[in-house]
Amino acid sequence: MEENAFLEAAENGDDEAIKRHLAEGEDVDTSDGHRRTALMKAAKHGHREVVQYLLDNGADVNVRDNRGTSALYWASSNGHHEIVQLLIKHRSDVEVHDDRGWSAKDQANYHQHDEIVHMLEEAGAR
Repeated sequence: MEENAFLEAAENGDDEAIKRHLAEGEDVDTSDGHRRTALMKAAKHGHREVVQYLLDNGADVNVRDNRGTSALYWASSNGHHEIVQLLIKHRSDVEVHDDRGWSAKDQANYHQHDEIVHMLEEAGAR
């Protein structure tokens, strides 16, 4: 399956390409075959500026992929503190669980991202 250029730009942190695609009418919540959006891909790979731009342009912070994961899940798993803060600020659901029953907090805890665990608890994660 060929990757969508918009999604590829998000994964690679190419903020200029993201801006161009959105200006040309790309849906900010475009997803791939696994229902992973540009926001999820940018959050997973630590591209804070792209995450901010997508949020500013209406990206749905609580979209879930085919496994039940979200942008917050990926940012928490990979230790991207600033992105976790941004997503929480934009009302990301801190209680979402994937198809295995794991939450963003579980992922952060498993990968020993203690500061993120604390941020998630402060935001209401149990």
